[in-house]
Amino acid sequence: MTEDTPRDAAHADMPAAPTTLTPDPDAGVAREAQARRVRLRRMLALAAAASTLVLGAIGWWTHHEVKDSMRATRGAALRSVLDAQAKSLEVWIEDRKVGIGRMVRERQVRDGIRALAAIARQPGATPQEYCATPARRGLVEQLEEALAGTGAITFNLVDSSGRIIASKDREYCGLRYRAADLERDLAPAFRGQTLFLPPHEDAVRLERAPQDPPLDRPLIRIRTPVRDDDGTIVAVLGVGYYAHEQFLTILAAARAGATDEVYAFDRDGVMLSNSRFETGPVASAPRAAGTSSAGGLVLRPPLAPADARTRLVEAALATAGAPGDASGMLLDPYPGYRGVPVVGGWRRLAADDMYLAIEMSAEEAYAPLEVLGTAFGVVFGALVVAVLVALASWFTAALIRAEVEKNRMGPYWLGERIGEGGVGNVYLARHDLLKRPSAVKLLKPSRATDELTARFQREAKLASQLRHPNMVEIFDYGHGVDGTLYYAMEYLEGDTVGQQVQRGGPMPVARAVHILRQVCAGLAEAHGKGMVHRDISVSNIMVCHHGGEYDFVKILDFGLVKHVAGEQSQAITRSLRILGTPQYMAPERLRDPADVDARADVYAVGAVAFFLLSGRRMFETEDTLALTSRVLNEVPPRLSRIAAQAIPPELDVLVAACLEKDREARPPDILAVKEVLEGVADRARWSQRDAEAAWRALHAETSPAPK
Repeated sequence: MTEDTPRDAAHADMPAAPTTLTPDPDAGVAREAQARRVRLRRMLALAAAASTLVLGAIGWWTHHEVKDSMRATRGAALRSVLDAQAKSLEVWIEDRKVGIGRMVRERQVRDGIRALAAIARQPGATPQEYCATPARRGLVEQLEEALAGTGAITFNLVDSSGRIIASKDREYCGLRYRAADLERDLAPAFRGQTLFLPPHEDAVRLERAPQDPPLDRPLIRIRTPVRDDDGTIVAVLGVGYYAHEQFLTILAAARAGATDEVYAFDRDGVMLSNSRFETGPVASAPRAAGTSSAGGLVLRPPLAPADARTRLVEAALATAGAPGDASGMLLDPYPGYRGVPVVGGWRRLAADDMYLAIEMSAEEAYAPLEVLGTAFGVVFGALVVAVLVALASWFTAALIRAEVEKNRMGPYWLGERIGEGGVGNVYLARHDLLKRPSAVKLLKPSRATDELTARFQREAKLASQLRHPNMVEIFDYGHGVDGTLYYAMEYLEGDTVGQQVQRGGPMPVARAVHILRQVCAGLAEAHGKGMVHRDISVSNIMVCHHGGEYDFVKILDFGLVKHVAGEQSQAITRSLRILGTPQYMAPERLRDPADVDARADVYAVGAVAFFLLSGRRMFETEDTLALTSRVLNEVPPRLSRIAAQAIPPELDVLVAACLEKDREARPPDILAVKEVLEGVADRARWSQRDAEAAWRALHAETSPAPK
């Protein structure tokens, strides 16, 4: 998920006379261009005769391909929105599961639950005995305190018979769940699973509902088992959240068009989220007993009866019981639940037996096709004439210009490609007049959306404001002849610190501190100007042989820099969602990409220090969801316990402080980190002789160190 990765010195040395960097537009080139023009004129007569027939075939083929491409593009856009919403739900659900599971393992909470469960298990125990006992009141107070600030509305404790033996709301204590709901929603928890239950109403799941229920809105619940010391499950704790405040907010977060919506439904086909449309056939669909519109959420089953299910719901429910996740797209129009022709897609969340769907009216999805069909006939006739007239002059000029300009971007002649990322490519280049070697980054034409174009421009402009020697220097910025965005920066000889550790293993304390001090120095300038890098990682820190000095640090890749005071930067940040390197992302960035300050870079510096000194990542997992959960919830191991070398105590404490989940507990700024590193450096010095020896040893098998 990082941006462009520069090549190391062994493969990036500038050749003495690179032919691709210095085209020769002399008289010989001009004569060859003239010869090509003569040949083109001779060919033009034959091309004109063939053009009409060819254009007809191309026109039909183009219309067909455009139609298929538009379908594929629309499908990809819908799937992207659906996948993003599903991922947001999964992260939210997993975070709640982990938090509640951790809470019930706390000794005080677990002892309170065991004590109350023991009272309820006594033969002939009445609700009055366990609902009015001080043990219940004490447990409720403990749980209220533990859940404060999490968004939880209620909780209850259920035994294996389905009795509610404790609840935040006293009216529910002593009631029982229906047998069907006990088997479906509680039995798995008594077998050791932590469950997520989609929106439902407690009243319709109980054998006898309270006369005046305090919870009259649909809830989502997390149920987790509570174990005795010997591992026996003594009860199940359920924590409830109002669906309209949590679940529905996530589903309503994204739109791909004017008529699309994302909604959820369960294994019975019951719609679990509101329709964004207030009128239409859905309003006349039968509603099941007990459904409610309180609190802004309507649980209604227009999808449930077999004769009312749409093709999408039928396709989704047909995968019930299949292992893993399942998904599908229906790009041929079909009647939606409102009776309007739609296209859409679905995805099953296998772990929670729930489905997400996205649908858009077919009229909006394929509106451009109608315009295309009407315009194509008119344009085609004019196109044939225009092509015949313009073919010779345009093609001749384009060919000549392409020969001269294909390797040119502004004043720079491009050479070989030396780096590639998701948004741009980096080329070795030479300035036309200064003959200075440079690195030129081009925005990929396929990624030139408004959003990424703005991000690329922001990257160049913000990076150019930084003058610190440990920041890569930006020379120039502009557009090529074909409109391609580019910016030019200094060309560096060296490796990323990730490559250095991969080749040579963990760095000695003295060298790692020497490098980290320079990283902090460069970031200090950026932070002082109100910028946060947001993608400090071992792939974006380069150690170079620069200006005759070894182990000179350059910070790369400003694609995710955020100017905390800039409104435009904030808007781009909100639209980009989560980008960056998860191993080095602070927890607050994962929760809200826009909620970032300089302490996010402090966290990343701590993660880089951990890797440099230990040679391993903090969390060893390739699964993005699991990694996200661990970054959010798991305390990384102490560096001193896993590193193969002795770690100075103050350095060990500093790294642990930088990696605190709560940013308020981290060092207040990057200068505070640098001050501690300077103290360590006074006792663990790293000289230029040490740096040169390390460089030569590391590159001995690939190429000699630069002179």
